[in-house]
Amino acid sequence: MKVIVRAEAEDDLGNLFDWIAKDNPHAARAIVTRIRDRINLLEIDALARMGRRGRVGGTLELIEHPYLIVYRVRDEERVIEVLSIVHGARDRQADT
Repeated sequence: MKVIVRAEAEDDLGNLFDWIAKDNPHAARAIVTRIRDRINLLEIDALARMGRRGRVGGTLELIEHPYLIVYRVRDEERVIEVLSIVHGARDRQADT
């Protein structure tokens, strides 16, 4: 599968890096690296659906504690589309 990280998800990564780096640049690099490594696992066909069912229909959520990687599998195109990366404690009800 090909993994596409949407611009919104890249922005999410940049924002979380900036937030963490204010206090600890090393920790910021480490969490972004862990998230990117987790996303890269989705390229493996057998792991493409390893996330739990997402809050939004048709999505999956992959946990890289304390963050959630929200993505969608587009089987007919053989594409994984990473939609967003959110902190697990975030009140996502307010987003709908």
